[in-house]
Amino acid sequence: MEYYYTPKRHITPGELTITDDEAKHLARVLRKQSGEEIFVTDGEGNLYKCLINSVSKEEIVCAIKENFFMLNEPELRINLYQSLIKNPDRLEFSIEKSVELGVNSIHTVVTENTINKTTNKTERWQSIALSAMKQSQRCLLPEVFQPVGFDEALRHSAAELKLIADEKELPGRIHLNDIPGDLRSIDIFIGPEGGFTPAETESAAAKGFKILDMGKRKYRSETAAILALSNLLKFR
Repeated sequence: MEYYYTPKRHITPGELTITDDEAKHLARVLRKQSGEEIFVTDGEGNLYKCLINSVSKEEIVCAIKENFFMLNEPELRINLYQSLIKNPDRLEFSIEKSVELGVNSIHTVVTENTINKTTNKTERWQSIALSAMKQSQRCLLPEVFQPVGFDEALRHSAAELKLIADEKELPGRIHLNDIPGDLRSIDIFIGPEGGFTPAETESAAAKGFKILDMGKRKYRSETAAILALSNLLKFR
C-alpha cells in the first residue's frame, strides 16, 4: 500500500484534490483511473482512504471514504538537531532515514566544527522528508528547519529530556540503553565531523542537557543519528 500527499488546503469535507507533481505521477506514471482506491495524507497526522472520482493532467479529485489519525506515528516525539555535514549526500541520508524511523522534526545546526557553515538547502531537505514520509507510511511530515547557530538551537530546545551525543568522558553521561521508557519528548543533538567542542558540550550541560553515551565505537554523524533514533523509537 502506497501513500500519497496533498496539503490540507486541498481538502474539504468529503473530498480532496491532488495537484502538481503528485498528480502527474499518479496519472502519467502509475496510470491511476477513476474508481481506484488510494491512501492520501496531509502530513499533519491525517490519513484518508479515498476513491478517485476524476483524473486529468493537472489534478486528481478523490472522494474521502475513511479518515485515520496519527496512524503509524510513535507516541514519543523526538526532535533531531543534526549538525551540518561536509558531504551533502550524508546529510540527506540522515534526513531520509530519520524521517523513516519516526522523527518529529529536524533542526539543522551550525557548530564550531561545521565545515560548510553557509549551506542551506532547506527546500530540498524538506522534499526528501516528504518522500521518506510516504515511503515509510507515516502521516506526519516532519519539518526540516533551516540552519541556525548552536547557541540558538540550545535556546530553542524544550523537550522533557535533552541529549547531546559526545564521546568525551564527562559527568552527567547517560547511556542510550538507560533512557526512561515513559518519556513523551526528547531533543537530541548530533555533532558534525570532529564532534562538538568542549565549550559547546559544557554550554549544553549548563542548560540541562545530558551527555549521551552510545557505546565504545566512534560513529559518523549520520550513523550516530540513525543509531540513536532507531534505539529510542524501537517498538514505539
